[in-house]
Amino acid sequence: MSIRTAISSLKATALAVLLVGCAMQTAAPPQQADVPDGIVATASGSYLASLHAQRQRDVSASAEFSARALESDPNNFEFMLRTHASLVEAGRIDEAALLARRIVRINAGFAPAHLTLAVSELRAGNAAAARARLTSLPIQGVNRIVHPLMIAWIEMALDRPAAAVIALRPIQEVQGFRSLHDYHVGLVNELAGRFEDAEEAYRMALEGDGGAPPRLIEAYGGFLERRGRNSDARDLYLRFRAQNPESPIIRLGLLRTAPGVPKRTPVPFAAPDALAGASEALANLAAAFRQDNTIALALSYGRLALYLDDRDPATVSTVADILDQLGQRAEADKLYAKVDPLSVHGFAARLRLAENMYETGNVDGALRALDKLATDRTDRLEPLITMGNMLREKERFAEAAAAYGRAIERIGTPEPRHWSLFYMRGIAFERAKNWPAAERHFKRALELQPDQPDVLNYLAYTWVDKNENIAEAERMLRRAVEQRPNSGQIVDSLGWAYFRLGRFVEAVPLLERAVELLPEDAVILDHLGDAMWRVGRRLEATFQWRRSLLNKPEPDLKAEIEKKLREGMPPAVRPAAATR
Repeated sequence: MSIRTAISSLKATALAVLLVGCAMQTAAPPQQADVPDGIVATASGSYLASLHAQRQRDVSASAEFSARALESDPNNFEFMLRTHASLVEAGRIDEAALLARRIVRINAGFAPAHLTLAVSELRAGNAAAARARLTSLPIQGVNRIVHPLMIAWIEMALDRPAAAVIALRPIQEVQGFRSLHDYHVGLVNELAGRFEDAEEAYRMALEGDGGAPPRLIEAYGGFLERRGRNSDARDLYLRFRAQNPESPIIRLGLLRTAPGVPKRTPVPFAAPDALAGASEALANLAAAFRQDNTIALALSYGRLALYLDDRDPATVSTVADILDQLGQRAEADKLYAKVDPLSVHGFAARLRLAENMYETGNVDGALRALDKLATDRTDRLEPLITMGNMLREKERFAEAAAAYGRAIERIGTPEPRHWSLFYMRGIAFERAKNWPAAERHFKRALELQPDQPDVLNYLAYTWVDKNENIAEAERMLRRAVEQRPNSGQIVDSLGWAYFRLGRFVEAVPLLERAVELLPEDAVILDHLGDAMWRVGRRLEATFQWRRSLLNKPEPDLKAEIEKKLREGMPPAVRPAAATR
């Protein structure tokens, strides 16, 4: 199984099996809770407030209200469990550990509390106590992975590498996690100086069923670089570049290992000590459980990982991404800001900070941040593409086209994968009422990616709407519908082409199908109304026009529909011939 974000591709069945018997609270943690003042004065009120905060995905508020509830009713075991989980999710691990000691005195088998305590003991230098704690617990549910990983790194803290490798063995028996096992065997052996064994384990991890995610490539490539084998490392990066052409890990690896380039510092080792290794294991698990129904578990593991070692930019980024996924942008941004901008994860963190500025309403700040990032990283397209997307969303179409243009200038020779950039710039030009430039970009997108359905649809629909190239537009739309038969917009485009050609009887069933697919699209409803009017179904036509008005059409369309409802449609005229 792949590492970090790639682990999130776990098969649902395997994940379900692992979660059986898992006592860690897994309800999605909570955005800012707005709780009425009157309900927090009592234990039950605070408890209800914590539940509300959890539903709102406000991690900090959930922890605070849970703690208040427990303070009001200190012997309530249910409050203890909830507060422990909330404190861990909020990153208040020292407080969670104090509470965990009370919990295990009441329920000696509560595994999440033992994990918190083991992490606390390991950080405090009491590895023997942590080992005794975890080895005494039954291995079941998710702990079939968690405990072997943690025990292995506890063994490393006790300077027992052979025992650490043995401790990892049970993970091999869990379907989908063989690569995780191999990866940590590699880390353990490299830390222990057993380099031949480390290399074999890294190689096996890369050959696992989960493919070759960048984190594994980074681990093996970094190992080779640290061993002075830059040529072998470069061969590895080149081998996987085609699969991951935009991977910053591979990009930087190739820069470091380029012939004739002054010797560069290799990528840092992910597990320079036992604490860092245990942190890496928990961060891997955090990435694995970033699914909606287990995201609280992911956040818990991520917070414990940071508690053990907050130096690794990958771990910081993983936890920030989880908080971002929960909508906790302010908390996420605090972590993104801590990511070393020169690290392999620094670019993504700066990009996400700018995106969060935009999403919280600071549009100008976001655009300035993106422009600065684009200036600093002339090798990357993403800041300019993101800037174009933001400007297009704000209907600043000419500026959007300019941003996309800057990105296109950086490409050099466009490849098929760059079709979408020309497509987006074409849309920006079309909305800026520069049709010649838009048409030119749509055609270039189709040169790069022939028969791409979105481009076919946009270009052909616009031709139809302009009464240009109708026959060619029909052919293009037929091809688009063949590829996307369940796209309401594309089906509508073909129906509208028939309408423009005067083939009203053929247009109606297509437009009815489009309305089935997108029943609240004002434009499609208007098109269906027009087609029904032309075939004599006038009562149904007025019904569709009224439905269109209910779905808030643009002002120009609204005025047209209101006129049709008052006066009907004028007599049909002979369809316009293609103008070119």
